[in-house]
Amino acid sequence: MKKIGGKIVLGALLKRYPIRGKTPGWYFSIRETSANVWLVEGSDAFGRQVSRQGTDEEGLLAQCEADAREINGQQPAE
Repeated sequence: MKKIGGKIVLGALLKRYPIRGKTPGWYFSIRETSANVWLVEGSDAFGRQVSRQGTDEEGLLAQCEADAREINGQQPAE
């Protein structure tokens, strides 16, 4: 993905992660890797990533959202 000034360009981010998350600045993708097994991945413009794999795609997305919120909370104030 193309970066400008340490940030990933939004267009490039959306190509790989087309689902806008509930967590500010995070985008996600969901894909079926085998019969009823899902891989949920997420990223933000700084290249930080989360992922989960399992059989409950909605639950996996919720877990990734929680992981993203935790990562956002760990960042120092700008």
